[in-house]
Amino acid sequence: MRAFFLCYFLFVGTLSPYLTLYLNEVGLGVAAIGLVMSLSPASRIIGPLAWGWLADRSDSRNSVQRACTLISLAALIGLWVSGAELGWIMLACAVLFFSTSGQMPIAEAIALEASGHDAGRYSRMRVWGSIGFIVGVIATGPLFEAAGIRWLPGWLMLMMLAVLACTWLLPEAPRRPAGPRPAPLWKALRDPAKAAFFASAFLMLYAHSVFYTFFSLYLEEHGYGKGAIGLIWAVGVVAEIAMFYLQRPLFVRFSALSLLGFSVAVAAIRFALVGASGGALWLLLLTQLLHAITFGLHHTASQALLSRWFGAERQASAQALYVTVGYGLGGMIGGLGASWIWAAISPAAAFYGAGAVAALGCIAVWWCVRADRKGAASGARMA
Repeated sequence: MRAFFLCYFLFVGTLSPYLTLYLNEVGLGVAAIGLVMSLSPASRIIGPLAWGWLADRSDSRNSVQRACTLISLAALIGLWVSGAELGWIMLACAVLFFSTSGQMPIAEAIALEASGHDAGRYSRMRVWGSIGFIVGVIATGPLFEAAGIRWLPGWLMLMMLAVLACTWLLPEAPRRPAGPRPAPLWKALRDPAKAAFFASAFLMLYAHSVFYTFFSLYLEEHGYGKGAIGLIWAVGVVAEIAMFYLQRPLFVRFSALSLLGFSVAVAAIRFALVGASGGALWLLLLTQLLHAITFGLHHTASQALLSRWFGAERQASAQALYVTVGYGLGGMIGGLGASWIWAAISPAAAFYGAGAVAALGCIAVWWCVRADRKGAASGARMA
């Protein structure tokens, strides 16, 4: 499982920063590149739910994972042979984004089961994803400087082949006993606690989408060069790795819901500080250290709640819904909203807006805690 996370996020850490450079190299203009890249958040609205539904109804989640990986390999081959043909590039990227959108929800479901639903053991596995990402971002830059960015699809294929190899070694979930299918996932959202949790996920990932989309540009606006920008990003990833590795005692002492609320509150402060920084290095580095809490702690707390609320028979679907609501809808709407604020008001205002949205997420978590306690009390009375 650790090897899977390492190889998959090595792929992500190579694809995310360098795909736009590849598209520019083959001759696409800015408008065409924006059109291609818009396919990624769009795929996260439909893809995870489709793959999660299929995985939960399959006798083998690993088989569905391998199918996603093989389709991704085919899409990368298509991208490499597409040349500068926009139509073929869009088709290849649409298939690639759709297939990869299913890989992480399924992997998270497998990891939670393999960890015995222990948040601390899970985070020790998931930390290897962060390690893979930072290696991908840092190590492949010099590689493309030497060999040329046109080799990007080829390197991505090698990484995806490594992912495929890992899928043959992943632990398989025990066969589920015969019986009636669980109720559809949407019925679980009638529970106010679960509905509030997914609302908080939307708001938290909306706020983070502003950071992921515009932080580099914000740094450039304040005079930082590309090397300095990369190092500032690296501070956040290193902090995230440390949190994943060390957070187990926190989940022993505190509930997942209390840690979730704390991480969302810190996010509201973090993004407001970015807007107020005026480019001051010490303050920007402080906000990057807070990434340990706003991503590392928040992600594990979210996984712990999904594990508690949804059984093994619906775990992949629950993971998929989390990706769709947060990274899909939240990411897409957040990026569009922030771009309007950036252009109409100011770059700082975009980050103040992200902080305000995270503050709304605090209200959603408060409502989640309140509804969860009420549900637990009601269940105790019935018992």
